[in-house]
Amino acid sequence: MIWYRKYGFGIVVWIGLWLIPTKVMCQRVSTDSLLTKAFANDQLLPTLISAAQKFSPEIRRIGSSIDLAIANQKINKNAIYSGLSLQSSYYYGTNYSAVNALNNTNVLTTSQTGFYNIGIGLQLPITSIISRKHLIKTSQSQIDMVSAEKDNAEIFVRQEVIRLYQELKLAHRIMLISRVNRQAAEINYKMAEKDFLQGQITVEQNSRVLDIFNKSKIDYETFVNKFQTTIMMLDAYTGTSFSNLLNQVK
Repeated sequence: MIWYRKYGFGIVVWIGLWLIPTKVMCQRVSTDSLLTKAFANDQLLPTLISAAQKFSPEIRRIGSSIDLAIANQKINKNAIYSGLSLQSSYYYGTNYSAVNALNNTNVLTTSQTGFYNIGIGLQLPITSIISRKHLIKTSQSQIDMVSAEKDNAEIFVRQEVIRLYQELKLAHRIMLISRVNRQAAEINYKMAEKDFLQGQITVEQNSRVLDIFNKSKIDYETFVNKFQTTIMMLDAYTGTSFSNLLNQVK
């Protein structure tokens, strides 16, 4: 009965620590304080989504495909001008011509003169004229298809960032709760160890408290690892440092 009376207080201490508001616990570490503030209104989420969409290799590949489709459309529009040609030439030499002399007799005269030739030619196959409209329509359809593919890729990236971000929020919250549990378990263990040395509790009772304390330490390290892993995954996916963004939180 002595152990239960003693540990009634220990359990109260544990529960009391667990009920401490998260913001108070976060004030012990500046990073936790910034995280709590950032997660309160999700102010970093739009920045993370924008960074991930710019960094995404798939979105950049599709963007290049759009540029290619637009270039092909311009080529199809200008293809009709391939049958249009402009020619010019210049000659200089002797000009043999028959002219009417004053006495109305035809004579052959020579003179050194220059000759200029310029002309425009147009040669359009019927198939080119008929197919031009369809080629332009086809290229526009290609642009629309690739643009829709880019929209889908952007939506997918946005969803992935949101998923990782929510996992990070959950991991941070659980980590803080686990820290409180570990601290409470440590207090209980120290109390039990003191009571054990005074002969007020048995070895079995002391071992049970120690097991709870060890489990709380393992749980805390597990949740810390989960939190750190999620941050690294978010950094790798967005191509930016979450820690640097966190320093910009107001």
